[in-house]
Amino acid sequence: MGNKIELLAPAGSMANLKAAVSKGADAIYLGMQRFSARDFATNFNEKFLKEGIKICKSNNVKTYLTMNTLVKNNELTDFFKQLSFAYEKGIDSVIIQEISLINLIKEQYPDLKVHISTQAGVMNTNHALLLNNADRITLARELTKTEISNIRNKFQKELEIFCHGALCSSLSGQCLFSSLLGGRSGNRGKCAQPCRKKYDNNYLLSTKELCLIKEIPKIIQLGINAIKIEGRMRTPYYVATTTEIYRKAIDSFYNGNFQIEKKTLSKLQDAFSREFTEGWFNNSKDIFNIKNASAKKTMHFKEFYEVKTKDIKTERKLIKAKLPKIRYNPSKSMLAVRAYNKESALLADENGADIVYFDLFDNNFTELKNRLKCKLYGIIPRIVLDSNINNIIENIKNKKPEGIFTGNYSVLNLNLNIPIHVDYNFNCFNEISLDYFKEKNTLPIVSPELSIRELKQFQNKNFMVLVHGKIKLMTLRHNLPEGWIKDEREGLFKIRHIKNGSEILNRKEIGLLSKSESLVNSGINKFFIDTDKSIAKIVRLYRKILDGEKITDSRLKKKYVLGWSQKGVI
Repeated sequence: MGNKIELLAPAGSMANLKAAVSKGADAIYLGMQRFSARDFATNFNEKFLKEGIKICKSNNVKTYLTMNTLVKNNELTDFFKQLSFAYEKGIDSVIIQEISLINLIKEQYPDLKVHISTQAGVMNTNHALLLNNADRITLARELTKTEISNIRNKFQKELEIFCHGALCSSLSGQCLFSSLLGGRSGNRGKCAQPCRKKYDNNYLLSTKELCLIKEIPKIIQLGINAIKIEGRMRTPYYVATTTEIYRKAIDSFYNGNFQIEKKTLSKLQDAFSREFTEGWFNNSKDIFNIKNASAKKTMHFKEFYEVKTKDIKTERKLIKAKLPKIRYNPSKSMLAVRAYNKESALLADENGADIVYFDLFDNNFTELKNRLKCKLYGIIPRIVLDSNINNIIENIKNKKPEGIFTGNYSVLNLNLNIPIHVDYNFNCFNEISLDYFKEKNTLPIVSPELSIRELKQFQNKNFMVLVHGKIKLMTLRHNLPEGWIKDEREGLFKIRHIKNGSEILNRKEIGLLSKSESLVNSGINKFFIDTDKSIAKIVRLYRKILDGEKITDSRLKKKYVLGWSQKGVI
């Protein structure tokens, strides 16, 4: 059956690391003081990282460093400085979300493994194969065992899945809810957990805890290389309990006597539980716990976990990373408009759009292609599964769009030979990412979490900016009931269905209006509009701004929000 499956445990503190090591983890993952997707965990400073690595290596346990947040331009030097320190001290792997950094890390840090975080949202084979230069991918948590098997059959590198712990209701890496409401970005490790709040007097978005302990045999038989326990912000007792139980379950399978007793589940629940679910693994629809967003409180005496430490060498040669030079790259003006129906597409064309994005699968697509004077790009959904790929290729072949607008990385790996523009859920956050998309002949909408001031500091100006329209706060695979929901502060949010799931929108749209003039003055002149309201007026307004005309927007301002444009995110 090949190598034994790896058990990967969370270490949000030194006490948790010792708990994981003492109870049989094969590897632990931890964060340092910056760039970790669990910024509110205790995490490790330089002194404790060195000590933690020594403990792990003394016990034949691997150490993986999480550096899986989005990185701003002015943080890249510090990012690689931290990575260089951790590499020198002996980490075995770094876990990242920024796929544009894979080759840079592989080239400069010999024998360091690169693992792709679940934040990258890998849900299909084409996306996985696009990342074939990484050593391991942690798959999205919204996949069934059949969908996991499809990826496993075609992807030769290591695959990892979560087996236990908290779930996000949104697809990982595709949530702007926390940062829009409070400036705390989940993509930067500072999530304020809006999914654990009440909506319509219930916890409509709060998920149960993932528990796949009963599915260990199936997971191993799928050929998964590692299973991962979530919980870097949990107690040492939680880490010790979950690690010990999953260790025994794995070993019992290989010994030919796998079984899970009721008391085992009770012990897992006692450690922490918002009630358990098997998530998407077995096509479970029983994922949300709308009555309770917090776990039951169970008191435990403080426990100490003994680990042995050997006097061994863990350190490597210090590497000083060399960052690529960023060169000035001017941009040609462009106004791209997403249209939701035929009439809006025609109005966008008549009022100055250079490109209209329109659903490739809509019955009106071919008619619009023949009628529009501007270019027509076909929209591919954000959520794409392996079962959707052939249909996508067939529609592109038959309808011959002039380009593709997509929210899913799989399209970059279809060899389409037509222009590809990518949605802001690709989280393009720095100029290394821009270089990556340039190599792929792809034009991105830059992350809306960056402020106007931060955007103006980019040397490479060749990207789009969401200047007006709908703010997609969450993208979910779950089919939530359509309609409006209200939070405890009377805030309104809209749920609507999309292909393979749902999305949650802010009630008010973003509208930069005259503030976008400063973008044009700095050389940023590719604008994206995503609205179904007053489309003729809005397109004309931004056409004027791109053409250098002054506009009056005093009456319009109160209808819109400025989003992240003034402050960005911390």
